[in-house]
Amino acid sequence: MDAPGSTIHWEQSPVPQLVMTEKQVLAANDAFFALIGHDPEVIIDREDWHDRVFDIKNKIKFFRYVVESRRPSVHVEIQTARKHARYVRVERRILPDEQFLVALTDLTALKEEAHALQAGYDEFINLTIELEKAKSAIEDQNALLEKQKSTLENELSLAHKVQTQLFAQDFQRFNYLRMAGFYETMADLGGDMWEFGETRDEFLGVIGDVMGHGVAASLISIAAKTIFKSRFQNDGKKKNLGQICNDVNEELLEITRGNYYVTICLVRIDRNYRMEYVTGGHPPLYLVRADSDAPGEQLFTPQPMLGIFPGQKYRHDSIQLLPGDRVLMYTDCLLETFDTGGNQLQLDEITNLIRFRPETVPQDVIDALLNYRRSFAASAHLPDDLAMACLEVPINQQYNIEPPAMVDDAVHQNNL
Repeated sequence: MDAPGSTIHWEQSPVPQLVMTEKQVLAANDAFFALIGHDPEVIIDREDWHDRVFDIKNKIKFFRYVVESRRPSVHVEIQTARKHARYVRVERRILPDEQFLVALTDLTALKEEAHALQAGYDEFINLTIELEKAKSAIEDQNALLEKQKSTLENELSLAHKVQTQLFAQDFQRFNYLRMAGFYETMADLGGDMWEFGETRDEFLGVIGDVMGHGVAASLISIAAKTIFKSRFQNDGKKKNLGQICNDVNEELLEITRGNYYVTICLVRIDRNYRMEYVTGGHPPLYLVRADSDAPGEQLFTPQPMLGIFPGQKYRHDSIQLLPGDRVLMYTDCLLETFDTGGNQLQLDEITNLIRFRPETVPQDVIDALLNYRRSFAASAHLPDDLAMACLEVPINQQYNIEPPAMVDDAVHQNNL
């Protein structure tokens, strides 16, 4: 601080300075007037000068530290002539004759920077708090989602058990056919279905595939199974398989409204092992004769799936089965198996696995087909739901067979 008598006179100092008594400002330098923006005549020798520079709070603070206190400095806020607030540090030196030399250092920029830093810090703290709240909300939401996921998984697991029980089959109950099957869904709920039944006079069986996967497909597959089971029990020999499919189609349409469809493979085998069959949008039945030289035969009736076309009339065909013949019913997952090179399952190998051998039973055929599919694809993963059943005419069964010349039904078969 420059005092009178210094090498650099206080009046020329770039630091705002003034000489004052307890009541008045006696003199001030240009830097002071540049700071406050007031003209000298409203400040010098006027007892009310402080009312132009300070509010009441800072006025009391200024005089307490400049006049009364032994502390050499204090921070106060002053008002310029344009009513702009300036934040200054006041340093005081006591002069003779009860005068004081006061120097003011403008700290406004530093204070604004401090405010900006504080505001940034406050914003950071607030953002951190908001992030913590958001994190907590996300954790709560994740916990709720995990709970809902666990509930859904439990419900799906229960639905899977129910569907598995509904489609479970005791293949040992059939008396004049030997039979085995396999049913597995790709996910918890599947769209493949099957139903088999036997009366004193005939065997009836159906395998189907509902469009899509999941809950809707599962419900429609159960509905289709129930409808076919009812038809097996109530229609029997009253209607041929084409007529049964006509009725089932209309019942399914009431459920699906044409938005879902079911492909089906339906068979009826009588006591003389005459097999009536219908396919609707479904892969062919695969017949392998007991004769080791006979190729496999695909049996199908080219007509649409069920549950989509109202008034559709379905037709059936028939063929005579012989002792040792085996028939494979299946859904498309079996033949839509590819190896890593994009090659499809070999039908010659499938024929060889199905072919009758005295030391094998239908369950051996199912196991062999599953092993072949797994080995060929180099994966146990199923790309789709899979249902298949192997039917065998017992080799020692006695029955009456109509001579081929007496058979009028058209037989659809393709030698492979």
